[in-house]
Amino acid sequence: MGAVIQLNKNYRLSLVFFILPLILFIILGVMAFLPAHASSPTVLVTVKSDLYYPIPNATVYIDQTSYGVTDTSGSLVLYQFPGGVHNVTATMGGYVNKTVTEDLTNGATIDFTLINQPVVVNTSNFMSIMVIDNTVARSDIAGAYVYIDGKYAGQTDTTYGRYLSTLTGEHQVTLSKTGLDNVTSTIDFTQGGVYTFVMTSNGNTYSIFNLNLYEISFVQELEVGAINTIKLSVCAFAVGICIGLIMGLGRVSSNRVYKGIASIYIEGIRGLPLLLQLLFIYYAVPFMYMDLSGGGYLPISTFTAALIALSMNSSSYMGEIFKAGIEAIHKGQMEAARSLGMSYNQSMRYVILPQALKIVLPALGNEFIALIKDSSIALIISYQDILWNAKYIGAAYYNTFSPIVAAGTIYLCITIPLGRAVQYMERRFNMNVASPRDKGAGLLGRRGRRKPVLSELEASPEFVEVEHER
Repeated sequence: MGAVIQLNKNYRLSLVFFILPLILFIILGVMAFLPAHASSPTVLVTVKSDLYYPIPNATVYIDQTSYGVTDTSGSLVLYQFPGGVHNVTATMGGYVNKTVTEDLTNGATIDFTLINQPVVVNTSNFMSIMVIDNTVARSDIAGAYVYIDGKYAGQTDTTYGRYLSTLTGEHQVTLSKTGLDNVTSTIDFTQGGVYTFVMTSNGNTYSIFNLNLYEISFVQELEVGAINTIKLSVCAFAVGICIGLIMGLGRVSSNRVYKGIASIYIEGIRGLPLLLQLLFIYYAVPFMYMDLSGGGYLPISTFTAALIALSMNSSSYMGEIFKAGIEAIHKGQMEAARSLGMSYNQSMRYVILPQALKIVLPALGNEFIALIKDSSIALIISYQDILWNAKYIGAAYYNTFSPIVAAGTIYLCITIPLGRAVQYMERRFNMNVASPRDKGAGLLGRRGRRKPVLSELEASPEFVEVEHER
């Protein structure tokens, strides 16, 4: 018949390559959309500024009832909350309050982005403390802690690096911020007075490698960022495989409509930058929904937006990978399967796809590695992956070099072992590459017996007798 079909073996391969990824996708998908630390429905609230920095101590209200404040990471997990549709509000001094309407029946994940609200006051009635850095630029320092007479008084605002107070008379003022040396001075305050403080870096410069900061960055980026990066990459890869397989089958289908849809999807997605797709899903889709629904709200979390964008982008490339793998199978395999009475779908499922998957597996592994690196683009919408944590730590400690080096180290720790695994798969599934036991064996078999050459076979009586019968 010209083709040997091993149905049982191929069926087992189909189970391995289809069922297991599907189960993995379902498990990770459920875990991904559950709020953190939740064995029962919870409400996870995250509050960040328009510069993507977490806002600690922000108060969260549900229908004007306070339910707590956010922690240092700008997060608050609610285990006790009313079910149904409610208004959830996040407030913080110096920022514009924001309210969303959310169905809390089965829990929810709510991301707030608060916009800074400039302080408009008559400064002639206040004394002003201005804080700048000791550089040529003399940049304003926001978020510096102000202590007056040894007691915490507040922080400088994010607009002018300024602290306002109605205090008058002589007081001792201390300014403190991580990465900068404390400044203490005794000032005789008067109404309308402006007092400028200059803060100097405490040695954590912008470009010099700092081992202590590297260790701090590595731990935080590994504990928080790496988990979020792997979760996003695995989920996007699982979704991408499912969509890519459907599109790959469409590319080789004889159905013109199916093939046309698959071609438009693949060419369209591959022709657009990944960043554009991410911004479209996170910003444009909610805006379009709000416009079409007449003011409705479509909550899309940073994880959901990144998952959709990455899975769509990856699936377009996986579709071409599957197409190439299917076309690499000899057409005799399909003809043999059809001659046994199988339908086209059965032949594709039990015969063609299991063999094609062995061919494309290394390419899929490389696509997964690329997906892990591409996931860092979610930084732009403030998804807290490895690179986002590196940026946040760099801004907090006034040292961008060490956190970024730590982030690069973590990426290498993830991608290098995966690269080795892909190389192993290439050797394992490449039938043209001799195994280590066969290398150097020459005409000797695996058990050391000499393999007969063709001329000796032709000279043997059994070979002549067989040829005579033929």
